[in-house]
Amino acid sequence: MINLSTFNKNKFKMKINYRSSLLILLLGVVLININSANAQGLRNDTLYFCEEYKDSKEIGNADEFYLPEKGGAITVMLRTKKPVGVEKIIIQIEKDIAGMKDKISTEPFDVQAGWDYIFFADIFFPEPGKYRVMAVKNNGDIIASGYLRMLKNQ
Repeated sequence: MINLSTFNKNKFKMKINYRSSLLILLLGVVLININSANAQGLRNDTLYFCEEYKDSKEIGNADEFYLPEKGGAITVMLRTKKPVGVEKIIIQIEKDIAGMKDKISTEPFDVQAGWDYIFFADIFFPEPGKYRVMAVKNNGDIIASGYLRMLKNQ
């Protein structure tokens, strides 16, 4: 003979366990989606800087560099979400002087349209200051830009 009060209690526990499992599963799906969105957010078109790119490695990533007395060069890195889709990219440099932009240089580079990770070596900065560096398509569209500060070598 089955005791109905025990049967109903076990059935109630099964419902709670089922609901708990469903809640945990739903929470897991939400967390996976959030992590996926965050990971994709890290892959926005980005322009950043390093001392050099050597043996397929970025060396000395920073947004501040010390300049020798007569100026110095760094490497500009471009990482895009999708292939750049063009065969020429212009690296344009502006110096920020009290909120006013002063164009310092414009240098074209040949690239491959299928690339999404590109380095531009030996980009020269003549003097200390705050600079905006832009990767620009021939039609004037800015792919990505970044700011850096060149400091006087002590």
